[in-house]
Amino acid sequence: MNYNVFKLGSSGITKIDSTTLFELEKDKSTIYVVHVNATDRKLIKNDLVEFGVQPDISEYIQSPFEHIRFYYYKETLYGEMAFFSSEVMEEQYTSLIIRKNVLIVIHPNNASIFTNLNKTLQSFNEGQQNKISLEIILYSIILEILSNYGKLILSYRDEIEDLAQEMDKKGSSLSTKDIWQSKTESTTFQRVLDKLYYTLSFPPTKAFIDAQSPYLKSFDYLIKNLSLLKASLNQVEDRLDSLNDHYQLILQSKSNKRLKVLTIIQAIFVPLTLLVGIYGMNFKYMPELDFQYGYFVSLGVMVIFVLLSIFFFYKKGWFKD
Repeated sequence: MNYNVFKLGSSGITKIDSTTLFELEKDKSTIYVVHVNATDRKLIKNDLVEFGVQPDISEYIQSPFEHIRFYYYKETLYGEMAFFSSEVMEEQYTSLIIRKNVLIVIHPNNASIFTNLNKTLQSFNEGQQNKISLEIILYSIILEILSNYGKLILSYRDEIEDLAQEMDKKGSSLSTKDIWQSKTESTTFQRVLDKLYYTLSFPPTKAFIDAQSPYLKSFDYLIKNLSLLKASLNQVEDRLDSLNDHYQLILQSKSNKRLKVLTIIQAIFVPLTLLVGIYGMNFKYMPELDFQYGYFVSLGVMVIFVLLSIFFFYKKGWFKD
C-alpha cells in the first residue's frame, strides 16, 4: 500500500515514517492525516486491515457507490465522496476514514486533486496553528475539492465558447463528436455533484462534529458553494444544448441549399424532358418529322426554356444565399 502519513501540530506539518493506525492513536494530542494512493481498491484490502482499519470497512471500500453517506462503525467514521476526475473524465470515489485523531484519505492514483494534499495541509496548518481539528481538516479538503471543481467548470465554459467560435467559422464541417463528448462529460460531472450534495447534506455530526461546533455551519457553507457549482454546470449544459441546436440548424440550412439546387436543375430539365418524350414517340405520322429545320428549332426551343427558367428563378431570388 502506497501511503504517506502527515503529522499536524502547533509546530507545523511533518511527514513521518509509515506506522500502524494503533500507534498513531496513542498520541492523542496530535492530528494525523494518512494519504493513501490506491491504484486498485482490491489490492489495498489486506493492507488496510494490517494498518488497523476494521475488516468490514476494508470490505465496504470495494463497493464505494453504496456508501456515499457517512456512518459510524465501532467508533470509526467511514464514508465515500464521489468526485469527478478531469484526467480520465469519469466518476470516481474518495474513501474517508476517521478514527479518534486520525483521518485516512484513500483515492485513485490518477486524481490530481489529491496529488498535492500535503501542500493543502501545509497552507491550512499555517493559518490555523492552535485550532487544528479533524473537522476543519475534513472541511478544508472538501473546500479544496470544490475550488478545483469551480476552476474546471470555468475552463469548460471557455472551451465551449471556443467551440462556438470554431463552429461559426467551419460551420457544418465541424464534427458533432466534440459537442457530444463535452455533453457526456458534463452529465457525468453533474451526477458526481448530485452525489456529493447528498453526502454533504448529512454531515457526520455524531461524536465528530459537536452540535454547537461552528464547523457544523461550515458544512452548510459547503452545500451553498456546491449549489452554485451545480447551477454553473447547468448553464454549461444549456449552452451545449444551444450549440447542438445551432449546429443542427447549420446542417439543415446546408441540406436545404442542396435541395434547392437539385430542385432548380430538375425544374429546368422537366420541359426539356417533355419535348424529348413527345418527339421520341414512335408514331408514323408526326407533323414536324419532315420539317427541314426541325432539329435546330427544337434545340432553340430547349435553349429558350432553359434561359426562361433561369431568369424566372433568378427573379424569385433562388440563386441568393
